[in-house]
Amino acid sequence: MTDLSAVSGRIANRTGELILFYSPGSCSLASHIALEETGKPFRPVKTLLSENQHLTPEYLAINPRAKVPALIAPDGRVITENTAILTFIALTSPDAGLFPADILDQTLCISQMAWFSNTPHIFQRAKFRPYRFVDRKEIHDDIRSKAVSSYWESMQEIDGLIADKQWIMGDRYTVVDPYALVFYGWGRSNGLPMETLENFTRHHNQMRERAAVRAVLEREDNPHFK
Repeated sequence: MTDLSAVSGRIANRTGELILFYSPGSCSLASHIALEETGKPFRPVKTLLSENQHLTPEYLAINPRAKVPALIAPDGRVITENTAILTFIALTSPDAGLFPADILDQTLCISQMAWFSNTPHIFQRAKFRPYRFVDRKEIHDDIRSKAVSSYWESMQEIDGLIADKQWIMGDRYTVVDPYALVFYGWGRSNGLPMETLENFTRHHNQMRERAAVRAVLEREDNPHFK
């Protein structure tokens, strides 16, 4: 694990490393797990949202949008957004088997990750940051309440997506699966009855059996994902 300030000044040096900026308990968990699954070396850099490290000049030089995850590719370029990072990881590590070979199946994986990003993730954001959506403080609680109920609807939809399949996309484990794990953990942190979602809970338990998942959860040490 590396300190943020120690890395930011080295980006221009193009060290050839894969460097992941993550915050425990955030959506960056998905990319963190996917990198661990590849078995390739990478440098995880803890960037605590709770301490506003994503707002420091050092991090803004990496991602001006002040979000995690961010991944510095071996040539020094920065990739942001989970959907893009997960796709990059899968395509550059074909031996890890994190992506189907068929182009249409790959596209369906990307489609599912895009929905994760633009639907349940937005509801989570609305719950914790209603000020990003409206200025009127007197209706922030209404937004939070609606965000939680809409988030729960999304969790039920994911439960239905899994149904009798082994993984989110079918019989094959893909980068979509660690992304789904994020939302299960967030549901628990929101106090939602996630254990009543039998298919999603089975998926969560299967994820916990994977060595890469266990390694990352131990590294991040966030109680909602244990």
